[in-house]
Amino acid sequence: MKIEYIPHPEEIEIQPKDFIYVNYRKIDNYAVSGYFTFLSTAVGVKVEKIITKRLSYLGNKFKHKLHNMIHSQLIGGCGKYIESLIGLEELCDGCEKCSNIAKTCLEYGPLRLSTLQTMTYSKNYKKLHVTDKLFEDIAEYCISKSKNKEGCFKELDETILSTISCDKLVIWVNESRLHPNEETRNHMHMPREVIDIILRKWNVKSVKLNMIFYTNGGLCSVDWLQYNYFTPVRLNDPYSITEKSSDLKFSHVDVRMSDSIYCVRGFGNHHSEIIVPRGYHNFIPNIRRLFPTDKISIDLSHWFYIAETDIEKKMSTILQVVTMEKQRKLSLSMKFFVKSSIVKKVNEETNKAELRKLAPKYRHRRVNFQSCVRRSLPIDDVDQYLEEFNQEKWIGRRFQVEDIENLFNFNLNVYIKEKELEEGFDKQLLQEYPNSFVGHFYE
Repeated sequence: MKIEYIPHPEEIEIQPKDFIYVNYRKIDNYAVSGYFTFLSTAVGVKVEKIITKRLSYLGNKFKHKLHNMIHSQLIGGCGKYIESLIGLEELCDGCEKCSNIAKTCLEYGPLRLSTLQTMTYSKNYKKLHVTDKLFEDIAEYCISKSKNKEGCFKELDETILSTISCDKLVIWVNESRLHPNEETRNHMHMPREVIDIILRKWNVKSVKLNMIFYTNGGLCSVDWLQYNYFTPVRLNDPYSITEKSSDLKFSHVDVRMSDSIYCVRGFGNHHSEIIVPRGYHNFIPNIRRLFPTDKISIDLSHWFYIAETDIEKKMSTILQVVTMEKQRKLSLSMKFFVKSSIVKKVNEETNKAELRKLAPKYRHRRVNFQSCVRRSLPIDDVDQYLEEFNQEKWIGRRFQVEDIENLFNFNLNVYIKEKELEEGFDKQLLQEYPNSFVGHFYE
Protein backbone atom coordinates (compact mmCIF):
# COMPACT_ATOMS: atom_id res chain seq x y z
CA MET A 1 0.00 0.00 0.00
CA LYS A 2 1.30 3.43 -0.94
CA ILE A 3 0.30 6.52 1.05
CA GLU A 4 1.70 9.83 -0.14
CA TYR A 5 1.36 13.56 -0.19
CA ILE A 6 1.94 15.32 -3.53
CA PRO A 7 3.32 18.87 -3.34
CA HIS A 8 4.47 20.90 -6.31
CA PRO A 9 7.79 19.39 -7.54
CA GLU A 10 9.94 22.32 -6.38
CA GLU A 11 7.90 23.30 -3.33
CA ILE A 12 9.63 23.26 0.07
CA GLU A 13 7.70 25.80 2.14
CA ILE A 14 4.09 24.80 1.54
CA GLN A 15 0.60 25.00 2.95
CA PRO A 16 -0.61 21.43 3.57
CA LYS A 17 -3.54 20.36 1.43
CA ASP A 18 -6.56 18.59 2.91
CA PHE A 19 -6.05 15.30 1.07
CA ILE A 20 -3.51 12.57 0.43
CA TYR A 21 -3.19 9.78 -2.13
CA VAL A 22 -3.70 6.17 -1.08
CA ASN A 23 -2.76 3.61 -3.72
CA TYR A 24 -2.76 6.46 -6.27
CA ARG A 25 -6.33 7.46 -5.36
CA LYS A 26 -7.13 10.88 -3.90
CA ILE A 27 -8.63 10.62 -0.40
CA ASP A 28 -9.75 13.63 1.65
CA ASN A 29 -8.16 13.73 5.10
CA TYR A 30 -11.50 13.37 6.89
CA ALA A 31 -12.24 10.18 4.92
CA VAL A 32 -8.92 8.39 5.46
CA SER A 33 -9.98 6.48 8.57
CA GLY A 34 -13.14 5.21 6.89
CA TYR A 35 -11.18 4.19 3.80
CA PHE A 36 -8.67 2.24 5.89
CA THR A 37 -11.56 0.52 7.69
CA PHE A 38 -13.15 -0.34 4.35
CA LEU A 39 -9.91 -1.88 3.10
CA SER A 40 -9.24 -3.92 6.23
CA THR A 41 -12.81 -5.12 6.91
CA ALA A 42 -15.13 -5.00 3.90
CA VAL A 43 -12.42 -5.87 1.37
CA GLY A 44 -10.39 -7.97 3.79
CA VAL A 45 -7.03 -6.66 2.61
CA LYS A 46 -4.02 -8.05 4.49
CA VAL A 47 -1.44 -5.30 4.14
CA GLU A 48 2.08 -6.68 3.66
CA LYS A 49 3.86 -3.57 2.41
CA ILE A 50 3.36 0.07 3.38
CA ILE A 51 5.22 2.91 1.67
CA THR A 52 4.64 6.46 2.84
CA LYS A 53 6.06 9.42 0.94
CA ARG A 54 6.38 13.10 1.79
CA LEU A 55 4.01 12.86 4.75
CA SER A 56 6.25 15.21 6.72
CA TYR A 57 4.62 17.98 4.66
CA LEU A 58 1.33 17.37 6.45
CA GLY A 59 0.16 19.53 9.33
CA ASN A 60 1.30 18.26 12.74
CA LYS A 61 -2.16 17.40 14.02
CA PHE A 62 -3.17 15.25 11.05
CA LYS A 63 0.34 13.84 10.72
CA HIS A 64 0.22 12.25 14.18
CA LYS A 65 -3.35 11.11 13.64
CA LEU A 66 -2.42 9.45 10.35
CA HIS A 67 0.54 7.69 11.99
CA ASN A 68 -1.75 6.19 14.62
CA MET A 69 -4.38 5.19 12.03
CA ILE A 70 -1.78 3.36 9.96
CA HIS A 71 -0.65 1.40 13.02
CA SER A 72 -4.11 0.61 14.38
CA GLN A 73 -6.07 0.02 11.17
CA LEU A 74 -3.51 -1.27 8.66
CA ILE A 75 -0.66 -2.81 10.63
CA GLY A 76 -2.50 -4.09 13.70
CA GLY A 77 -1.16 -4.83 17.15
CA CYS A 78 1.67 -7.21 16.28
CA GLY A 79 2.07 -6.40 12.58
CA LYS A 80 2.40 -10.08 11.70
CA TYR A 81 1.57 -9.55 8.02
CA ILE A 82 3.90 -6.60 7.46
CA GLU A 83 6.98 -7.49 5.42
CA SER A 84 7.96 -3.97 4.41
CA LEU A 85 7.47 -0.62 6.16
CA ILE A 86 9.04 2.39 4.46
CA GLY A 87 8.86 6.04 5.42
CA LEU A 88 6.60 5.93 8.46
CA GLU A 89 9.28 7.22 10.85
CA GLU A 90 8.94 10.58 9.08
CA LEU A 91 5.75 11.01 11.09
CA CYS A 92 7.04 9.99 14.52
CA ASP A 93 10.82 10.40 14.36
CA GLY A 94 11.22 6.81 15.52
CA CYS A 95 8.63 5.63 18.05
CA GLU A 96 8.38 2.34 19.93
CA LYS A 97 5.57 1.07 17.69
CA CYS A 98 7.67 1.54 14.57
CA SER A 99 10.84 0.07 16.10
CA ASN A 100 8.85 -3.02 17.12
CA ILE A 101 7.75 -3.51 13.51
CA ALA A 102 11.39 -3.19 12.45
CA LYS A 103 12.14 -6.35 14.42
CA THR A 104 9.78 -8.49 12.35
CA CYS A 105 9.76 -7.18 8.77
CA LEU A 106 12.20 -7.84 5.93
CA GLU A 107 12.46 -4.26 4.67
CA TYR A 108 12.46 -1.21 6.90
CA GLY A 109 13.45 2.43 7.10
CA PRO A 110 14.64 5.04 6.75
CA LEU A 111 16.08 4.44 10.20
CA ARG A 112 16.29 7.13 12.82
CA LEU A 113 19.13 6.93 15.34
CA SER A 114 16.68 6.02 18.10
CA THR A 115 15.49 2.98 16.14
CA LEU A 116 19.03 1.97 15.22
CA GLN A 117 19.94 1.90 18.90
CA THR A 118 17.19 -0.67 19.56
CA MET A 119 18.55 -3.06 16.91
CA THR A 120 20.64 -5.20 19.24
CA TYR A 121 19.03 -8.40 18.00
CA SER A 122 20.28 -10.75 15.28
CA LYS A 123 18.50 -10.36 11.94
CA ASN A 124 19.12 -10.32 8.20
CA TYR A 125 17.09 -7.75 6.28
CA LYS A 126 16.32 -7.88 2.60
CA LYS A 127 16.61 -4.07 2.52
CA LEU A 128 17.41 -1.41 5.08
CA HIS A 129 16.82 2.26 4.31
CA VAL A 130 19.03 4.97 5.79
CA THR A 131 19.51 8.70 5.16
CA ASP A 132 22.39 11.11 4.84
CA LYS A 133 21.06 12.71 8.03
CA LEU A 134 21.41 9.40 9.91
CA PHE A 135 25.11 9.29 8.99
CA GLU A 136 25.45 12.80 10.38
CA ASP A 137 23.51 11.94 13.56
CA ILE A 138 25.68 8.88 14.19
CA ALA A 139 28.87 10.92 13.83
CA GLU A 140 27.65 13.58 16.23
CA TYR A 141 26.40 11.00 18.73
CA CYS A 142 29.79 9.26 18.78
CA ILE A 143 31.60 12.57 19.21
CA SER A 144 29.32 13.50 22.12
CA LYS A 145 30.12 10.20 23.88
CA SER A 146 33.90 10.49 23.58
CA LYS A 147 36.82 12.74 24.45
CA ASN A 148 39.09 12.13 21.47
CA LYS A 149 39.19 10.58 18.00
CA GLU A 150 40.16 7.14 19.28
CA GLY A 151 37.25 7.14 21.72
CA CYS A 152 34.90 8.39 19.01
CA PHE A 153 35.73 5.51 16.68
CA LYS A 154 35.44 3.03 19.55
CA GLU A 155 31.93 4.39 20.17
CA LEU A 156 31.18 4.12 16.45
CA ASP A 157 32.21 0.46 16.45
CA GLU A 158 29.90 -0.21 19.40
CA THR A 159 27.00 1.71 17.81
CA ILE A 160 27.02 -0.12 14.47
CA LEU A 161 26.55 -3.78 15.34
CA SER A 162 27.29 -6.75 13.12
CA THR A 163 24.39 -8.70 14.59
CA ILE A 164 22.19 -7.28 11.85
CA SER A 165 22.89 -7.48 8.13
CA CYS A 166 21.14 -6.45 4.94
CA ASP A 167 21.30 -7.62 1.35
CA LYS A 168 20.66 -4.13 -0.02
CA LEU A 169 21.32 -0.79 1.66
CA VAL A 170 19.08 2.00 0.36
CA ILE A 171 20.55 5.46 0.99
CA TRP A 172 18.20 8.44 0.80
CA VAL A 173 20.17 11.52 -0.28
CA ASN A 174 18.56 14.92 0.25
CA GLU A 175 19.57 17.22 -2.63
CA SER A 176 18.44 20.45 -0.96
CA ARG A 177 19.76 20.47 2.58
CA LEU A 178 20.65 23.82 4.05
CA HIS A 179 23.96 24.68 5.69
CA PRO A 180 23.46 27.02 8.69
CA ASN A 181 25.84 29.60 7.20
CA GLU A 182 24.83 29.33 3.55
CA GLU A 183 21.80 30.27 1.47
CA THR A 184 22.07 27.75 -1.38
CA ARG A 185 20.48 24.36 -0.83
CA ASN A 186 22.55 21.36 -1.84
CA HIS A 187 23.52 17.79 -1.09
CA MET A 188 25.67 18.13 2.04
CA HIS A 189 28.78 16.28 3.16
CA MET A 190 28.49 12.88 4.82
CA PRO A 191 30.98 11.24 7.23
CA ARG A 192 32.66 8.57 5.15
CA GLU A 193 33.85 6.42 8.05
CA VAL A 194 30.24 6.05 9.23
CA ILE A 195 29.14 4.93 5.76
CA ASP A 196 32.05 2.51 5.44
CA ILE A 197 31.53 0.81 8.80
CA ILE A 198 27.83 0.30 8.03
CA LEU A 199 28.66 -1.23 4.65
CA ARG A 200 31.21 -3.57 6.21
CA LYS A 201 29.53 -4.61 9.46
CA TRP A 202 26.10 -5.08 7.90
CA ASN A 203 27.61 -7.20 5.13
CA VAL A 204 25.89 -5.15 2.43
CA LYS A 205 25.79 -6.89 -0.96
CA SER A 206 24.32 -4.09 -3.10
CA VAL A 207 23.49 -0.40 -2.75
CA LYS A 208 20.62 1.77 -3.93
CA LEU A 209 20.85 5.57 -3.98
CA ASN A 210 17.51 7.31 -3.68
CA MET A 211 18.08 10.89 -4.83
CA ILE A 212 15.37 13.11 -3.34
CA PHE A 213 14.85 16.81 -3.88
CA TYR A 214 13.66 17.42 -0.32
CA THR A 215 13.11 15.45 2.87
CA ASN A 216 12.32 16.60 6.38
CA GLY A 217 15.99 16.49 7.38
CA GLY A 218 16.63 19.74 5.55
CA LEU A 219 18.78 21.70 8.00
CA CYS A 220 22.13 19.99 8.44
CA SER A 221 24.38 20.11 11.47
CA VAL A 222 28.04 20.96 11.00
CA ASP A 223 29.34 20.20 14.49
CA TRP A 224 30.91 16.90 13.39
CA LEU A 225 32.91 18.71 10.70
CA GLN A 226 34.63 20.91 13.29
CA TYR A 227 36.36 17.94 14.95
CA ASN A 228 38.11 16.62 11.83
CA TYR A 229 37.50 13.05 13.00
CA PHE A 230 35.57 12.03 9.89
CA THR A 231 36.26 12.43 6.18
CA PRO A 232 33.53 14.54 4.54
CA VAL A 233 32.30 13.16 1.20
CA ARG A 234 29.59 14.06 -1.29
CA LEU A 235 28.41 12.43 -4.48
CA ASN A 236 28.71 15.76 -6.30
CA ASP A 237 32.19 16.70 -5.06
CA PRO A 238 34.97 16.80 -7.68
CA TYR A 239 35.71 13.10 -8.06
CA SER A 240 39.47 13.72 -7.98
CA ILE A 241 39.29 14.45 -4.22
CA THR A 242 37.30 11.29 -3.39
CA GLU A 243 39.54 8.39 -2.42
CA LYS A 244 38.80 4.99 -3.88
CA SER A 245 37.70 2.33 -1.44
CA SER A 246 40.24 -0.49 -1.45
CA ASP A 247 38.39 -3.35 0.22
CA LEU A 248 34.69 -2.94 -0.64
CA LYS A 249 32.92 -4.39 -3.69
CA PHE A 250 29.20 -4.55 -4.46
CA SER A 251 27.31 -6.64 -6.97
CA HIS A 252 25.53 -3.55 -8.28
CA VAL A 253 24.44 -0.01 -7.46
CA ASP A 254 20.96 1.20 -8.40
CA VAL A 255 20.06 4.89 -8.60
CA ARG A 256 16.49 6.12 -8.37
CA MET A 257 15.80 9.67 -9.56
CA SER A 258 12.02 9.88 -9.73
CA ASP A 259 12.04 12.33 -6.79
CA SER A 260 15.18 14.16 -7.92
CA ILE A 261 15.53 17.64 -9.37
CA TYR A 262 19.15 18.75 -9.04
CA CYS A 263 20.81 15.41 -9.80
CA VAL A 264 18.53 14.69 -12.74
CA ARG A 265 19.26 18.15 -14.16
CA GLY A 266 22.96 17.45 -13.86
CA PHE A 267 22.58 14.42 -16.11
CA GLY A 268 20.59 16.07 -18.87
CA ASN A 269 22.34 19.42 -19.08
CA HIS A 270 25.98 20.40 -19.36
CA HIS A 271 27.12 22.05 -16.12
CA SER A 272 27.92 25.25 -18.06
CA GLU A 273 24.22 25.51 -19.02
CA ILE A 274 22.87 25.26 -15.46
CA ILE A 275 22.29 28.53 -13.60
CA VAL A 276 23.51 27.06 -10.30
CA PRO A 277 25.57 23.96 -11.19
CA ARG A 278 25.80 21.52 -8.30
CA GLY A 279 28.49 19.19 -9.56
CA TYR A 280 26.44 16.13 -10.46
CA HIS A 281 28.62 15.51 -13.51
CA ASN A 282 30.89 13.91 -10.86
CA PHE A 283 28.17 11.47 -9.88
CA ILE A 284 29.27 8.26 -11.65
CA PRO A 285 32.99 8.50 -10.73
CA ASN A 286 32.07 9.20 -7.10
CA ILE A 287 29.70 6.24 -6.96
CA ARG A 288 32.51 3.94 -8.05
CA ARG A 289 34.86 5.43 -5.45
CA LEU A 290 32.43 5.22 -2.54
CA PHE A 291 30.57 2.06 -3.57
CA PRO A 292 32.91 0.09 -5.86
CA THR A 293 30.97 -1.89 -8.43
CA ASP A 294 31.09 -3.04 -12.05
CA LYS A 295 27.35 -2.57 -12.59
CA ILE A 296 25.27 0.60 -12.21
CA SER A 297 21.64 1.12 -13.22
CA ILE A 298 19.91 4.51 -13.20
CA ASP A 299 16.19 5.22 -13.50
CA LEU A 300 15.44 8.67 -14.94
CA SER A 301 11.75 8.00 -14.57
CA HIS A 302 10.49 11.53 -15.07
CA TRP A 303 11.24 13.58 -18.13
CA PHE A 304 10.27 17.11 -17.14
CA TYR A 305 13.63 18.44 -16.01
CA ILE A 306 16.05 17.11 -18.58
CA ALA A 307 14.35 16.26 -21.84
CA GLU A 308 12.23 19.10 -23.14
CA THR A 309 14.12 19.77 -26.37
CA ASP A 310 16.49 17.98 -28.76
CA ILE A 311 16.96 14.24 -28.20
CA GLU A 312 20.34 14.31 -29.98
CA LYS A 313 21.73 16.91 -27.59
CA LYS A 314 20.32 15.23 -24.49
CA MET A 315 21.71 11.81 -25.40
CA SER A 316 25.10 13.35 -26.18
CA THR A 317 25.10 15.24 -22.87
CA ILE A 318 24.23 12.10 -20.92
CA LEU A 319 27.07 10.24 -22.62
CA GLN A 320 29.44 13.10 -21.86
CA VAL A 321 28.42 13.06 -18.18
CA VAL A 322 28.77 9.31 -17.66
CA THR A 323 32.13 9.15 -19.45
CA MET A 324 33.67 12.30 -17.99
CA GLU A 325 36.14 9.96 -16.32
CA LYS A 326 37.11 7.08 -18.59
CA GLN A 327 35.43 4.04 -17.07
CA ARG A 328 36.91 0.55 -17.10
CA LYS A 329 35.02 -2.67 -16.46
CA LEU A 330 31.65 -1.00 -16.07
CA SER A 331 28.21 -1.97 -17.29
CA LEU A 332 25.95 1.08 -17.03
CA SER A 333 22.23 0.99 -17.81
CA MET A 334 19.86 3.92 -17.76
CA LYS A 335 16.10 4.20 -18.19
CA PHE A 336 15.31 7.52 -19.85
CA PHE A 337 11.69 8.67 -20.21
CA VAL A 338 11.11 11.43 -22.77
CA LYS A 339 8.39 13.44 -24.45
CA SER A 340 7.89 12.67 -28.11
CA SER A 341 8.23 16.37 -28.93
CA ILE A 342 11.99 16.28 -28.35
CA VAL A 343 12.53 13.97 -31.33
CA LYS A 344 11.16 16.63 -33.70
CA LYS A 345 12.26 20.07 -34.78
CA VAL A 346 10.75 22.78 -36.95
CA ASN A 347 12.76 24.03 -39.92
CA GLU A 348 12.74 27.81 -39.55
CA GLU A 349 12.98 28.37 -43.30
CA THR A 350 10.23 26.00 -44.42
CA ASN A 351 8.25 25.96 -41.16
CA LYS A 352 7.91 22.20 -41.60
CA ALA A 353 8.46 19.46 -39.05
CA GLU A 354 11.65 17.43 -39.28
CA LEU A 355 12.79 14.39 -37.31
CA ARG A 356 16.02 14.40 -35.36
CA LYS A 357 18.72 11.79 -35.88
CA LEU A 358 20.21 9.38 -33.39
CA ALA A 359 23.05 11.02 -31.44
CA PRO A 360 26.61 10.17 -32.55
CA LYS A 361 28.36 7.11 -31.04
CA TYR A 362 25.07 5.39 -30.19
CA ARG A 363 23.72 2.43 -32.08
CA HIS A 364 20.30 0.88 -31.86
CA ARG A 365 20.28 -2.60 -30.36
CA ARG A 366 17.48 -4.91 -31.43
CA VAL A 367 16.69 -6.65 -28.18
CA ASN A 368 13.56 -8.29 -26.85
CA PHE A 369 12.50 -5.14 -25.07
CA GLN A 370 9.51 -4.87 -22.79
CA SER A 371 7.13 -1.96 -22.52
CA CYS A 372 6.26 -0.66 -19.08
CA VAL A 373 3.37 1.03 -17.33
CA ARG A 374 3.92 4.13 -15.21
CA ARG A 375 1.57 5.99 -12.92
CA SER A 376 1.97 9.75 -12.62
CA LEU A 377 0.32 13.07 -12.00
CA PRO A 378 0.85 15.76 -14.66
CA ILE A 379 4.15 17.24 -13.49
CA ASP A 380 3.70 20.51 -15.34
CA ASP A 381 0.28 21.13 -13.80
CA VAL A 382 0.22 19.32 -10.48
CA ASP A 383 -2.35 21.78 -9.14
CA GLN A 384 -4.97 19.83 -11.07
CA TYR A 385 -4.67 17.13 -8.37
CA LEU A 386 -6.55 14.47 -10.28
CA GLU A 387 -8.76 12.00 -8.45
CA GLU A 388 -6.42 9.22 -9.57
CA PHE A 389 -2.94 9.03 -11.06
CA ASN A 390 -2.65 8.69 -14.81
CA GLN A 391 -1.68 5.19 -15.89
CA GLU A 392 0.14 5.12 -19.20
CA LYS A 393 2.02 2.60 -21.27
CA TRP A 394 5.54 3.45 -22.43
CA ILE A 395 7.41 1.81 -25.30
CA GLY A 396 11.17 1.35 -24.96
CA ARG A 397 14.14 0.95 -27.29
CA ARG A 398 17.78 0.33 -26.39
CA PHE A 399 20.63 2.49 -27.66
CA GLN A 400 24.16 1.40 -26.86
CA VAL A 401 27.66 2.82 -26.65
CA GLU A 402 30.40 0.23 -26.27
CA ASP A 403 34.11 0.60 -25.55
CA ILE A 404 35.48 -2.90 -26.03
CA GLU A 405 39.05 -1.96 -25.11
CA ASN A 406 38.02 -0.65 -21.68
CA LEU A 407 35.19 -3.18 -21.14
CA PHE A 408 32.71 -0.31 -20.84
CA ASN A 409 29.13 -0.84 -21.93
CA PHE A 410 26.45 1.85 -21.73
CA ASN A 411 22.82 0.95 -22.43
CA LEU A 412 20.48 3.93 -22.69
CA ASN A 413 16.95 2.55 -22.68
CA VAL A 414 14.70 5.32 -24.01
CA TYR A 415 10.93 5.25 -23.43
CA ILE A 416 8.18 7.19 -25.20
CA LYS A 417 4.47 7.05 -24.39
CA GLU A 418 2.63 4.57 -26.59
CA LYS A 419 -0.17 7.09 -27.11
CA GLU A 420 2.27 9.72 -28.41
CA LEU A 421 3.82 7.23 -30.82
CA GLU A 422 0.38 6.33 -32.16
CA GLU A 423 -0.79 9.92 -32.61
CA GLY A 424 2.32 12.02 -33.14
CA PHE A 425 3.98 10.74 -36.33
CA ASP A 426 2.54 10.08 -39.77
CA LYS A 427 4.00 7.50 -42.13
CA GLN A 428 5.02 10.07 -44.73
CA LEU A 429 7.21 11.95 -42.24
CA LEU A 430 8.82 8.72 -41.05
CA GLN A 431 9.54 7.67 -44.65
CA GLU A 432 11.02 11.08 -45.39
CA TYR A 433 13.53 10.62 -42.53
CA PRO A 434 14.46 6.91 -42.62
CA ASN A 435 17.47 7.44 -40.31
CA SER A 436 15.56 9.32 -37.63
CA PHE A 437 15.82 8.48 -33.95
CA VAL A 438 12.10 7.86 -33.51
CA GLY A 439 12.00 5.59 -36.55
CA HIS A 440 13.53 2.83 -34.42
CA PHE A 441 10.33 2.75 -32.36
CA TYR A 442 8.36 1.60 -35.40
CA GLU A 443 10.66 -1.25 -36.42
